[in-house]
Amino acid sequence: MAIDAFADVDTQQAAQQVWRLPALAGQLSAEDAHALFEKLDSWQPETLLIGSGFEASIALYQSLYQRYALAGNTPALLAQVKNPYWLSNYCAAHGVMTPSVQAQAPQQGQWLYKVAGQSGGSHVLKWHQAAVASPAAQAYWQRLQPGLAVGALFVAEPGPVKDQGSVKDQGSVKDPGSVTLLGVHALKQRPGNYTYAGATRLHEPQLIAAMQALLEALLPDLGLVGINSLDAIWQDGQLHLLEINPRLSASMRLYADLPLIHAQLASCQGTLMPELVANSNYASHCILYARQAIETEYMDFPAWLEDKPEGGSIIAGQPLCSLYAEGATKDELQQALQDKKTQLEKLWGTYVCERIEFNIH
Repeated sequence: MAIDAFADVDTQQAAQQVWRLPALAGQLSAEDAHALFEKLDSWQPETLLIGSGFEASIALYQSLYQRYALAGNTPALLAQVKNPYWLSNYCAAHGVMTPSVQAQAPQQGQWLYKVAGQSGGSHVLKWHQAAVASPAAQAYWQRLQPGLAVGALFVAEPGPVKDQGSVKDQGSVKDPGSVTLLGVHALKQRPGNYTYAGATRLHEPQLIAAMQALLEALLPDLGLVGINSLDAIWQDGQLHLLEINPRLSASMRLYADLPLIHAQLASCQGTLMPELVANSNYASHCILYARQAIETEYMDFPAWLEDKPEGGSIIAGQPLCSLYAEGATKDELQQALQDKKTQLEKLWGTYVCERIEFNIH
């Protein structure tokens, strides 16, 4: 069973029941939250898995955590990790480089405007005084760090509990846990802004070694469980941590050949972890966005496209669908992406395709 902001065709085919809650793409109102609890109560899920969107409402996440068997990080840890000032201090104490952050609008230098708890990148702006007329209550500024935007997907396993408390009881004293790096990827962004537009799996030994070292410095004392991700900047052989995403991530698509849900449950419930062997191929997941409004009712969507819309109009700036490709080399991967784009151009025609950002870069 699935609750999703878009309830795309793929989700409907994969789940026995799907309920669409558009507010999941933004901030849930009290009415939306009530409807969410009503639906979950009617389903009585055995286990609840959470993706993005709840970091901005820790109180709602806490209610879900207390009311259902939520396999994920505790509300207290979620709030801690998504606090940019706490994370900055934690990084400093553990020898991890991270751009400086501040609560007041900077007067000089290059900075990014961000809103704590938000996800997807659409809230991030390159800062100048006219960029934001009225900063949000949770706004902060992070110094701009040049370099390649990268991400990592990893599984955190809690250490043994020293008393009889459960894994979910974060009040128990635990030994340091372990971490398994599932992969490193370059992050795609929409042209001209920081909105997430997919990712490309990387296999650079120096980057992978640096990411492993960063995780080993961060994770033992942090207390994360299950599948998490992080965003960083790779520059001159060094990683600069931007933020940690303490929940299931969209980048999981690049590693879908692994038993990810099994690993999530095993970590959170303290059962045997499945074998996790990374794929050696290059891979890319590209989210197609509407540049202008697109009517999808008469469009054909090939079976190899993903996250296909059920129909209707896609407004400008919203995702249309996504595509995925693999290749033994970077060149093979790029050619596979270009071939799929060419097929869509022939199928949909110039008029429609000019209204689409393909993001196969």
